[in-house]
Amino acid sequence: MRRSNPFDYFFLLRPLILIPSWNFLLIGAYLAHSGERSVGRIILAVLLYTCVMGGTYILNQLMDRDTDRLNKKLFLLSEGYIPTHHAYIEMAILWTVGLILSAFFNITFFLFVLVSIILGVLYSLPPVKLKGKPLLDTLSNGVGYGMVNFAIGWLIVRPFSWTMLITFLPYFLSICAVFMNTTIVDREGDEKAGEKTTAVVLGARLTSLVSMVIMTGAVVVAFYNRDLICLVPAALSLPLFMYAGVHLFVKKGSIPRKILIMSFRLPGMLFTVMTALLYPVYIVVLVVVFIAMRVYYRRRFGIVYPTLAQG
Repeated sequence: MRRSNPFDYFFLLRPLILIPSWNFLLIGAYLAHSGERSVGRIILAVLLYTCVMGGTYILNQLMDRDTDRLNKKLFLLSEGYIPTHHAYIEMAILWTVGLILSAFFNITFFLFVLVSIILGVLYSLPPVKLKGKPLLDTLSNGVGYGMVNFAIGWLIVRPFSWTMLITFLPYFLSICAVFMNTTIVDREGDEKAGEKTTAVVLGARLTSLVSMVIMTGAVVVAFYNRDLICLVPAALSLPLFMYAGVHLFVKKGSIPRKILIMSFRLPGMLFTVMTALLYPVYIVVLVVVFIAMRVYYRRRFGIVYPTLAQG
């Protein structure tokens, strides 16, 4: 067992992928904006959802220690920097705090937060383990980030409405496409670990083709909805998805791993930029998180992280 330090427990929450959760919550609140800026409620919602998703990411790492070791990533649990029982305790505390804070909102908000936790459990925990089931892994990510995550932001300022699902559709499609390409990059390690992800079952070629089609659909729906917040990231990312799809499926060739990684990192970065344009103060938060991650991973593991083309 390696020696841990207090900062390990914060970075176990995976700040890099907490950012998309913050993005989509904030975008959901913006899309539901009815003329009143509830700054305090938005900050509280971001804090509680950080607890909820942080706990979910800890569970995911607990269940994926073997595949993370094979894929040489997420060292804190896979390499024994944090004891597993400490991680379970931290996860339980985070979820409890998140649920308690959600009680300050209405019952619908609380239920969506609860659904988010349940979906996270079903995604990672056997025997259901949606992460290890082809297509269901993709759909659960799309629903979790592109529907539930957005709905929680929406419910900060406006009551539940079925019409909001149409508003969220291009985001759901974008997230599905992005996730499918992540399974291509992790395919070798997942296959060795016995995971039946989308790319393991469909193969890299078919997965890349489907993700390209889905991202194209996201662009079309965002254009139809006149939603520039989604249209810009989806449209600017589409060429990378087309490049991957054409080379892997049509030309039956191979492309550099960095291109695939960029195809799912670029949309996230662009959504972050769009969110920062909607909430300028958010830039300060992002800069602090980025610098903290660079310093931490450099001093702790001797690596430069995060980068756009790093797995």
